[in-house]
Amino acid sequence: MTRTRGAYVLVAAGAGALILPLFMRGFTLRFATDLYMYACLACGWNLIGGLCGYGAFGNVAFLGLGAYTTAVLMSRAALPVLLTLPVAGAVAAAFAALFGYPVLRLKGHYFAIATLGLAEVTREVVANLRFLGGGQGISLPLGGEGPAFFYYLMLGLLSVSVALTYGVLRSRVGYAFVAIREDEMAAEAAGVNTAAYKVLAFSLSAFLCGMAGGAYAYWMSYIEPPMVFDVAFSVTMLVMPMIGGAGTLWGPVLGAFILRSLTQVLWGEFLTLHLLLLGLVMIGVVLFLPRGLMQYLTGERRLSWAAVMENISVHRV
Repeated sequence: MTRTRGAYVLVAAGAGALILPLFMRGFTLRFATDLYMYACLACGWNLIGGLCGYGAFGNVAFLGLGAYTTAVLMSRAALPVLLTLPVAGAVAAAFAALFGYPVLRLKGHYFAIATLGLAEVTREVVANLRFLGGGQGISLPLGGEGPAFFYYLMLGLLSVSVALTYGVLRSRVGYAFVAIREDEMAAEAAGVNTAAYKVLAFSLSAFLCGMAGGAYAYWMSYIEPPMVFDVAFSVTMLVMPMIGGAGTLWGPVLGAFILRSLTQVLWGEFLTLHLLLLGLVMIGVVLFLPRGLMQYLTGERRLSWAAVMENISVHRV
């Protein structure tokens, strides 16, 4: 796909997204809002997992912290939601920067387990803080906004996520992230401050997840620890970039659209077997298309049996 054609597709998709609420109501509008939120979360994970190669399993901690930050600021300080979202992202980013340095000294599955443990500890701490509602949760004030407001809110956050990822990919910071992913020791030998760049990637990832969490809290109007610290969020935001193409600009968005749509279809058609079927689809994509689908859509590679067999050989399936 040429840049000109890609620009036309992007403009058409953006225009279509802006006018969709004129034609959609009820479930379809809510489903589109859900898609944008998950795409935003996938973009957040992509910064640390896709670009730096650090497969975080605990990004739900940032979603939860963002959700509680917005809930507290709206219910206690009566701030409007649009003012709370940057604060929610900043709180999550500060948390990531605080714990990022020790956690990012680990690699591979040790890092994944450490981030999962960090998320679980954060959930327990929040659940035992009385001023946050403890285990009973906290209610947010109702503003009377309709479904279209939350649709545009999530669409705006997704636009910010894509713009941030684009800026990172086109900057020296992005090159440093990719260098760390490809060979961290070589990057360090070449003069890249790997510790600082990894913490930066972790914090940017947390910022996007925190803002999405804040919007999610206002959308739901009530939150509790098991709801916003659900580990299923972490697993989902990890799988989506892998389906679309981790480390790319649009791969996480594509993966989010595919996974959430597929989940909805399987849930509706196979109520008792949808988790099994969804798991089989995920296993197939990860094993046979480990670099995601984006490379085939952009024409970087042709989707063929030869390409699938090459993936099988390279990844020793």
